[in-house]
Amino acid sequence: MPLIEIKNLTKVYVNDEVETPVLHGVSFSINRGEFVAIMGPSGSGKSTLLHVLGFLDGYTDGSYLFEDKEASTYEGDAMAHIRNKKLGFIFQSFNLLAHASVFENVKLPLFYSDIPESEWSKLVTDAIEAVGLTHRTDFDVTRLSGGEKQRVAIARALVCSPEVIFADEPTGNLDSKSGGGVMQTLQDLNEKHGHTIILITHETYTAEHARRIIRIKDGLVESDTEVSERRHTNGGILIK
Repeated sequence: MPLIEIKNLTKVYVNDEVETPVLHGVSFSINRGEFVAIMGPSGSGKSTLLHVLGFLDGYTDGSYLFEDKEASTYEGDAMAHIRNKKLGFIFQSFNLLAHASVFENVKLPLFYSDIPESEWSKLVTDAIEAVGLTHRTDFDVTRLSGGEKQRVAIARALVCSPEVIFADEPTGNLDSKSGGGVMQTLQDLNEKHGHTIILITHETYTAEHARRIIRIKDGLVESDTEVSERRHTNGGILIK
């Protein structure tokens, strides 16, 4: 049974009675433990697709099954539980709390979880260790490099042990070396910890770190192929 399965998914935005179709009938499935890149140019619909898959926005027609249940049937507390416990998000702009420590930033999702507070410290410590930032635990995030900030964002996404990690252009604000380290971290989380990774990107180089690339163009799936030669970044973070 696929973890995610969408069939003929459409999304139409309506503003002042003007309809703007964005997704025109997208179909694919993603199994647990996959590392999939959804790739396309600006305006292709990939970010809209991310928001639908991440329960951040609804869809107009078609079907979206998450864990074999139609996504549109999740409401209120059930949807909040999915977003907090099952899904983790990493964004291009980091979205960190300024003038707070690495520890405090990573801890933030736990305030909205049902995990006992007595377990928080270990979960935060483990997530920080997983991305190789133990030596920065008490640092103010404003003192970190761009690559380190993105690794804090990854640790924050990890802290509730999500089923799926969505990474939206995670290297967009980074230089090539820092971006390579972030992609190696995501590969390690997939290969060594079994997290399902869904990467949104417009860059071929970044997409080739995944095992599979779904190319989106004009709101439709243009191709869906396995990556024959995956990129690995020498000097990346090794998660033990």
